[in-house]
Amino acid sequence: MQTKVTVSIIVGIVIVVGVIGYQMYETTWIRTTSDEYYDGIGKGNIAHVVYPDNPQNLYGLQINKDKYLLGESVYVKVTDIPPQLKTEIIFYTPSGKQFFEIKVDGEKTSGFKQYFKPQLLMNRQLCDVNELIGNWVVIFINNPGEKLYFEMTDEYLPGNEKYFEASTCGITKEIPFDPNYIKKND
Repeated sequence: MQTKVTVSIIVGIVIVVGVIGYQMYETTWIRTTSDEYYDGIGKGNIAHVVYPDNPQNLYGLQINKDKYLLGESVYVKVTDIPPQLKTEIIFYTPSGKQFFEIKVDGEKTSGFKQYFKPQLLMNRQLCDVNELIGNWVVIFINNPGEKLYFEMTDEYLPGNEKYFEASTCGITKEIPFDPNYIKKND
């Protein structure tokens, strides 16, 4: 009788451990590289290409990840801004160039969301993709000693490779104007 109870308990434990292990495997983030993505098109075996969300925080500032692919947007959330605070959040590239600024004014709002996309920009003298790759630094202008970091990898978001060629730096897309398109008022 005692061996039946012992065997039942062992079988129950094995089943519970198996179910938990299966659930953990199914919910684990499996990342596919860009090369694997292109190789797997049409085969149905492509997992996530981007890195999972891993929020990075500095006071009321939060960015959604610690690693990004070239071509991904960086999502910024600012919360709990004190009414008397007026500052600026500055994003620096790994090469030390100022890339993006966000003005913060606690008299106007207590929080907001915004995003930007690291890219080649002629007006910032950023025409080499290698200047975007590496660890970025984020600071509050009134507290430069406190920093937030995130990494821009050398891997491209699929389909975005063409936007990081040096020949595209500073080029704006021109759409020809057709005067006949605008309808005249009678």
